[in-house]
This record gives sequence, structure tokens and C-alpha cells, in this order.
Amino acid sequence: MRRGPGSVVVRTRLATGLILFTFLTTHYLNHALGLVSLAAMEDGRLWFLLLWRNPLGTAALYGALLTHFFLALWSLYRRRHLRIPAWEASQLVLGLWIPPLLISHIVANRIGYEWAGSIDAYSRVVLYFWEIRPDVGLRQAVVLVIAWAHGCMGLHFWLRLRPWYARWTPALAAAAVLLPVLALLGFVQAGREVSALARRPGWVALLMKATNAADAPTRAALERITEGALLAFAACLGAVLVARAVRRLLRGRGQTVRVVYPDGRAVVVPLGFSVLEASRIAGIAHASVCGGRGRCSTCRVRVGQGREALPPPSAAEQRVLQRVGAPPDVRLACQLRPRQAVAVTPLIAASVHPGDGAARRPQRAGQEQEIAVLFADLRGFTRLAEHKLPYDVVFFLNRYFETVGGAIKAAGGIANQFTGDGVMALFGIDGGSEAGSRQALAASDPPSMPNSAITPSPVNWLAMPPAALMAPPTVSK
Repeated sequence: MRRGPGSVVVRTRLATGLILFTFLTTHYLNHALGLVSLAAMEDGRLWFLLLWRNPLGTAALYGALLTHFFLALWSLYRRRHLRIPAWEASQLVLGLWIPPLLISHIVANRIGYEWAGSIDAYSRVVLYFWEIRPDVGLRQAVVLVIAWAHGCMGLHFWLRLRPWYARWTPALAAAAVLLPVLALLGFVQAGREVSALARRPGWVALLMKATNAADAPTRAALERITEGALLAFAACLGAVLVARAVRRLLRGRGQTVRVVYPDGRAVVVPLGFSVLEASRIAGIAHASVCGGRGRCSTCRVRVGQGREALPPPSAAEQRVLQRVGAPPDVRLACQLRPRQAVAVTPLIAASVHPGDGAARRPQRAGQEQEIAVLFADLRGFTRLAEHKLPYDVVFFLNRYFETVGGAIKAAGGIANQFTGDGVMALFGIDGGSEAGSRQALAASDPPSMPNSAITPSPVNWLAMPPAALMAPPTVSK
């Protein structure tokens, strides 16, 4: 099946994000070695550089960094509005904070190494952050936390649709908290060790010479590169925001589409908006576990009026719809961009759990099937109730419902409705009408009441007279 451009963008973003997250993980593990000693950090750095400063590692790292950044700008531009869930907004803001905070660190270390031959040994870097410019050291600690949080959020919202993820969540969450804490503690311990070494006469001068620290003209040139990179970042972000503003201005003069919801509310949005975007703009609660990326299927809707004029689903949307067994009138709200007025009905509650997007649940979309339905009520209930106090009536009805409900559940059915003294039970929802009929017969003549706190009764509850329920319950020892 041919993949659409949206699928390529998603997979590219995921691949580049995984590369960057791997780099962060190895970098923070190297930081954590500071808890052992500064020498351990330097030894670990050799393995770190072996992985990331070879031609292949360098191309992968910086290619992923630039690609991920420009895909983030593209994603920001493609958003037709910014009324998004809090977690999406948090991930977006954290991601946009990373480049301006990280540019100076990249320029001073990597470009300084490649251009001026300055060796970014841990001893000199920690000395700078801990003793010379602690304000910059604090900023780098903030970058560490922000970058890690951004990466963990991306991994979480990618993996939470996997059926195994819930079992591993506690262990993964513990690792996600433990690694940055160890990295920060390693940095602090290394800072204390460097601070003690710096008090030795001549140690700082010897370190600067051994690491070929940049001289004043080189530092000035690196600062100009940093300023240029920051201006480039600001220009890219500004261009995206201006392009969004221009698009919004032009869109205001274009065509609109009307989306009608089950409660009668109608939302008018510009042509090209998805149904999910219409829900968000109007403040209508709409399930969307994956954030509208077309992966979880929890935003699915049944289309009523206007279905004939809808554009056909893309290959990616069709694949998700087939996975959940959706009928032809069901579409993904995040992918459906109507061209004419349309009436939709969301099929999953807005409080849906992530696991509901992974399982195959065709009944969510509605379907016809044969089942067994059992009806029963109390014999002579009206005559009995006329001569009893309300408390007595409530007492034996509670015992009756307790007994009947337990028998239905034990037989594999669902007590669908209790009305007065009547009950309607459904059987065979999962196994079919033949198995449901056997379950209904078994429930109509249970061997005992399922509640262990009440003495079992051999009486068929379908023929049970109300008087049999009036006796006080016998509590088991």
C-alpha cells in the first residue's frame, strides 16, 4: 500500500526524534559518571565521542537535529489553530525552547573543536559552568531537563497505544526520572571536584593549555556565529508565524463548511478544516488520544447527512479504519476534511483510555447481531406491594435484584435494565445467539445465589414468590 506524505512526515519525525533521544541518553549517562569521579567522566567521554564524532554519527546527529527542527516548524505552520490539548501545547513550547538555549553550547563545543581545535574536555567545560559562568551552567541544567522532558513526552505519546506499554509504564517512568537526576548529580559532583582542583596553583592554566582553549579573537568569532544562529532561528520562527497570519487572512475570505453535532450544535469552519479541528474550535469535547495524528482511531465519528459528498479516506486513514473494523459510514475526525455541510456523531467518549485506541472494538461503531434476551419479573408483586410498608418493598426488591443480577452475571450475561420488579438481561453479545440462549437458560435456573454473604436458595428465581425474599439474610461465618 502506498504511503501518503503525512505518513512519511510522521515516520521521519519519529526516526529523527529517536536518534536525538539516543544521543541525550548516552550524554546523560556520561554525565552520571561524575558520581564516580571526574576521571570516570573523561573516560566515558571517549566512548561517547567514538559513537557520535565519527562521520556517520555526526551526519546522523546533526541531520536529525535540523530535520526535526524544520519538521516542527512545518507542523506549527500546518496547524490551522492553536486550540490544542495541554499536553500538545507543552510539548510544542518545550521543543521551541530547546534551540535558543542549546545553540551557544553547540557552537562553543562542536564548532570550537572543528574550527579552532579546542578540546571540550569535561574538566574545562565543568570549570566554565561551575566556576567561571555559573549562570550559563544553570541554563545548561535547564536545557537538560527541557530536552529530556520533550523527548519523554514524544516517546510516551508514541508508545501508549501499544498494548504492552501499560505493563512497563512504572519501570519506564522510573528510568525517565532517574536518568536526568543522576546526570545532574554527576554534574554537581564533578563541579565540586573541579572547584577543589582549581584552587591548586597553576592547575587552571595547565588545563587551558592542554585543551587548547580558544583565545580572545576565536571566542569573539564563536560569539558572532552564536548570534547569527540565534537570528536564523528567530527568522525561521517569525516566518512561520507570518505565514500563518497571512493564511488566516486569506482564509477569512474563502468558503466555509458547516459541521452539525448530535445535540444540534453547528460549527462553521473554513474549508479545509478537519472535523476534529471544528470540535476543538467550538470547545466540544472530542476524544483524540494521539492528538489528531491518525493513529489511535479514538476520534472516529459516524457520518450522517453529507456522507455522499465526502472525500475518500487516505491510505493511512483506511488502514486505521480497517484495523478497528469500522463500517463504511465511520471516519476519523482528525483526517476527515468535509467539502460540504456534514452531520457527525462522535462514537467514543472524550474520557477514553489510550488502550481503547489499540484494541479492535467494532461494537463501538454500532452493528447488528443476534443475541438472546431474557425478561423476568416477580409473581404477584403489585398485590404484595399494596399491603407492605415502603421499607419492606425496598428490602425485598434489593434482595431480588441482588440475586437476579448475580445469577445473570454468573451465567455470562449482562443485566441491561431493571424497571420496577422487572429485569431485562442480554446474553450472547460476545458468543452469539446460540451460546447466549444456553446462558439464558442457565441463568433462569441457577444452582445457588452468587452472593456468598446470603444463604443459597434452591428456588428458581423466575418463579420465586416475593414472600421467599422477605426472610432476613443469613450471613455466612
